[in-house]
Amino acid sequence: NELVEELDKASSNKDVRAVVVTGDPDARAFSAGADLSGMENRVEGSQKQASRQDVSTFRDAGGFSSLAALRCSKPIIAAINGAAVGWGLAVTLACDLRVVADDAKCGFTMAARGLVNESLSSYLLPRLIGAGNAKELVFTGRVFRARDAVPGLFNYVVPQEQVLRKALDLACEISANASGLSVALCKTLMDVGWDSSPEQAFLNESKCLHYVQKVRTEDLQEGISSFFEKRAPQWKLDANEDLPDFLPLRQRINVKSNSKL
Repeated sequence: NELVEELDKASSNKDVRAVVVTGDPDARAFSAGADLSGMENRVEGSQKQASRQDVSTFRDAGGFSSLAALRCSKPIIAAINGAAVGWGLAVTLACDLRVVADDAKCGFTMAARGLVNESLSSYLLPRLIGAGNAKELVFTGRVFRARDAVPGLFNYVVPQEQVLRKALDLACEISANASGLSVALCKTLMDVGWDSSPEQAFLNESKCLHYVQKVRTEDLQEGISSFFEKRAPQWKLDANEDLPDFLPLRQRINVKSNSKL
């Protein structure tokens, strides 16, 4: 999966401070989801092959993209410059921020095609917009304009011609204002915090605070100095190489197809 490879490369590339994912600027869609043409024949053929692939080794291909986005140490901004349906919208849920064209057609249409949640949308969507709103959008398969979206689904809804510019401005703002290491740690703290208790969040934050205050203090010193000197900070630490050894804060499950469920 090309997206998985590029996100993994971005994590290890020192020159990358933020990632913007967008669609072809000359196309009318960010991603219209799966190509349904000819799928009926493919489904019929796959039924005949079903016994050859055990359920324990089958994997949703879209989920690998979402997992890559979640584990990426750099902030990811989805610049949704056109229609985003099915996987095309589900994969953006794993991005950290979402900027969308106000007239873009959007929808979680899986159930309306006889499919189910994909790309971690069963995990991510309820956390972004609440369980009731998430179930309504998935159960109905409703296609809607981005301007009519439930609050929380998108960070910014702007005219189509402003989508990429807004996403790039956000990326530049993050890169200029915040330590890359701090952003990486904050990203994992908030992502893991969804499933942790208040006490566990307290312990996780304490670990990370100890690391930036006592172990790798370069960016903390720079942040304080630049504030008092009224100048732009010159961050020194890398959001990949300088991460603490105690990461990840949550054990990662091996999801490769050669690892049975």
